[in-house]
Amino acid sequence: MDHQDREEKCPEKCNKVIGFTFSLLAAFSWALAGLLFKYLKDAGADQVQLARSVLQFIVLLPLLTYRKEKLLQDDLKTNFILVVRGLIGVLSNWFFFSSIKFIPLGDAVSVMNSYITLVGLFACICLKERCTVIEGLLSILTFVGLVLVARPSFLFQNLASELTGNLIIGILLSFASALCSTVSIIVVRYLGSEIHFSITMLHYSWVGAIYSLALPASKGTLQIPCMDDLLLISLIAVVGLLGQMFMIISLQKEKAGRVVVVLSTQIIFALVLQLVFLRYSPTLTSLIGSLIIFFSSVVLTLKKIRGRDTLNEKTNKD
Repeated sequence: MDHQDREEKCPEKCNKVIGFTFSLLAAFSWALAGLLFKYLKDAGADQVQLARSVLQFIVLLPLLTYRKEKLLQDDLKTNFILVVRGLIGVLSNWFFFSSIKFIPLGDAVSVMNSYITLVGLFACICLKERCTVIEGLLSILTFVGLVLVARPSFLFQNLASELTGNLIIGILLSFASALCSTVSIIVVRYLGSEIHFSITMLHYSWVGAIYSLALPASKGTLQIPCMDDLLLISLIAVVGLLGQMFMIISLQKEKAGRVVVVLSTQIIFALVLQLVFLRYSPTLTSLIGSLIIFFSSVVLTLKKIRGRDTLNEKTNKD
């Protein structure tokens, strides 16, 4: 019996190790994509989004063909929601990369990762999910972290000289990315598990490609990037897609709540990468704000994991 129990526990432990490892790889990949974006000379978020969308479409098409998935659902409302979700996901990615042009990588990643806490509030409002007092307090704590990162002049008058229009624009863009990510997750929850993830990602791809071409064309800024930027854009697209694949693998091997905890280490990776490669040290208030957001995300997710485990134990006893 002991030998049999060990054999049963071994795959479970292996899955946890694999899930943890791939979650770390996903977090690192996304932080690395942000770092690479900093090195672009003339290209912007439009070109990066286009490359990512095209690459993702090429990768997903064989998978959809193999699974014989229907690109269009029978319900018109579901198709509309999938397109809207794709557009929101594209905007989230576009806002995030655009914010990196204005503020340090660590600040952009920290503000964007506040979506982990925001999801609970939006789920409570939109999906009527239960919201506890602790979740409310952690949301307030996240807001405090955002304030420390943004450093508004009416609260930090002695730092007013450091505040620029670029900082304000960057914070607003990264927070818009967080809001879009939050809405995107709420939409996915609303759709449920009946829609395969590949369908959702494919809609993201074609919507992203159209958006990335239409926006610069409307502004008259549509152009082919220089060779150096083209190589970096291709690398960013590959790294971003790898991060997406790593996340999917981790979710297949480990519980979603624990995966989210590890994914929030993207904040730490971003702070380290900008220090090592960009030689940029965050201000004390920015560092404290980033760590508060990270702490809130981890505590909130761990609380949800504990609540689910307790519920499962009670169900099994009954």
